[in-house]
Amino acid sequence: MKYNATLSLLLGLTLTFTAGCDKDDREDTPEPLPEASATYSRSIVYQDNGQRRDTTFQAKQLEEFVSQTTQSLVVGVQPTTTTEGINFTFDRTKLPAALTGTYTLKTLRDRALDADLTYYYDLPESRGGGTILYFSSIQHISGSFSISSYDAKRQLLSGTYTATLTGASDPTVAYSTFPKRACNITVTGTFANVPLKQVD
Repeated sequence: MKYNATLSLLLGLTLTFTAGCDKDDREDTPEPLPEASATYSRSIVYQDNGQRRDTTFQAKQLEEFVSQTTQSLVVGVQPTTTTEGINFTFDRTKLPAALTGTYTLKTLRDRALDADLTYYYDLPESRGGGTILYFSSIQHISGSFSISSYDAKRQLLSGTYTATLTGASDPTVAYSTFPKRACNITVTGTFANVPLKQVD
């Protein structure tokens, strides 16, 4: 009888200790990060005749990034082939700590708005190669950039963006083409669970 009681007590203590260790191990194992993703659609509409060039890239064709210094926050989405892409740059000192909100895009007529925009388009070698850059400082731009959520603990950012470059020169023709047709370039998309990387 005494033997059975002692054995039961030892068994109970062992189970309690094991359960406690298992719980501690679970608490020490970090929760896996959700997979980052993005969407990206681009439309070029020519002002002279309304002709359109529309392209939507699939999620697996895209890469996204968020980088931060003490002075700036940059969010970018581009196809993995880097044939084109878009970046949004913010003055970090003017953003709230929570980061969430809807922000305006700087444009040629108003440099006091929230985010600088850079859109780029890579020409194929058959058209002379090179990269055509469009900056908000020299381009008429409308649209917005929204950060819908920021997971400060895991440093993950999610949101949406839309930008229209009005009266831009056609990015699809060779540099030497003159005059270039005027067009409106619209880029829209989303980004989700993108890790925010601190850069020195």
